[in-house]
Amino acid sequence: MRWNKPNLRSSLQGLLGRDAPASTAWVRNQGLEEVRYAMIQCLTGLSGSEVARMSMRLRYASDIEALWYLRSDLRTMLIPLRGEPLANATLAELTPLFQGQLPRVLGGAPKPAGP
Repeated sequence: MRWNKPNLRSSLQGLLGRDAPASTAWVRNQGLEEVRYAMIQCLTGLSGSEVARMSMRLRYASDIEALWYLRSDLRTMLIPLRGEPLANATLAELTPLFQGQLPRVLGGAPKPAGP
C-alpha cells in the first residue's frame, strides 16, 4: 500500500516547479518573524558577548515556543544592562505579541473577559 499516491495534477505541478497548494503556514511564520524582530530590537544599542549570544539565540529560534521561553532569558540579560524596571517594561511590551500564537498551555488562548 502506498501512502503518497501521485496523481496527474501533482506530477505536473512537480514538473513545473510549483509546490503543493499554499497553506496557512506563512501566516504563522509572519507572526513568528514579527515577534522575533521585536525581541531583537530590544537589543539595539547594546553590545557585549552576552548581547551577541542572545541575538543569535533569537535569530535561530525555530518556533514561537522557543521565543516564548527566551523572553525570560532576555529579561535576565537586560537587568544588568538597563535596570530591572526597564527590563520588566520590555517584557510587558513583548508578551502581548505572543497572544494567539501559542498553545493554550503556554497562555496562547485569549483571556476571558471578566466582570
